[in-house]
Amino acid sequence: MVGMAVYDSRSELVAVIDAFYGAVVKLIRPAGFTWESRRVSVRPATEYEKNQLRALERHHRQQLARDEPT
Repeated sequence: MVGMAVYDSRSELVAVIDAFYGAVVKLIRPAGFTWESRRVSVRPATEYEKNQLRALERHHRQQLARDEPT
């Protein structure tokens, strides 16, 4: 499902599903890094991994807020 937090065993990263292309899944990280992986390499994220993803999202938002000109 698009928007679902997953763990990609090939890249060893937690990400969110952005799109599907047949047997390929497009994944995205909070900072905007995207890549493609095979569906068989992706599984639903555990609660711990979801927490990691939320922490990355918070960190990215804080970095953006810090970098904004005043």
